Amino acid sequence: MSFLKSLLFWQPKKDWLLWFEQNLLRKKILIILNYIIWFFFFYVSYLLIRKDANIFWQILIATIIAEFFERFLKSKIYWRRPLFEKNDNLPPGLVKKWYKTGSFPSGHTIKSLYFLLFIIQYQVFSVPLFLSIVSPLLFFRIFIGFHYPIDMFGGIIAGSLIWLLSKWIVLPVFLTEIIRTIFNFVFFIK
Repeated sequence: MSFLKSLLFWQPKKDWLLWFEQNLLRKKILIILNYIIWFFFFYVSYLLIRKDANIFWQILIATIIAEFFERFLKSKIYWRRPLFEKNDNLPPGLVKKWYKTGSFPSGHTIKSLYFLLFIIQYQVFSVPLFLSIVSPLLFFRIFIGFHYPIDMFGGIIAGSLIWLLSKWIVLPVFLTEIIRTIFNFVFFIK
């Protein structure tokens, strides 16, 4: 049991967060690496919705479910984030309210999983390319001390279940047409 616990709660021996905090350029890189995934998910959302406007509703429902689920579980604080166990401070530029709760499950991983499954379902982006972009960003969150591996496993399970709940959603045509009209207007599509 000790081996399993050490695997699920693994952290690198070096305090990488402290290393990033020691230099202004590295601090900026830390913030960029933390948030860049959301810009990538926005691009993936664009590709998905462009293929079929009804996917907007699937992504919206998946995101709402994910946020409620994640916030509920993190409010239970099963364990603190590794950075707090090391007595590190939260870097400036991160939303403190999001990090003061527990670390389980990883919200980044939840969203990564259901976006990956939507990509596989609708074939709008290269799966290997998606994984090569997202995986390093997720593993970075373990190395930096924002999460443990068990948080990622929880995110994988939750993301899969959320995708299963939302992949079948089909709203009435008139609602989908409203989204298509807005989407085409915003992105200058004729």
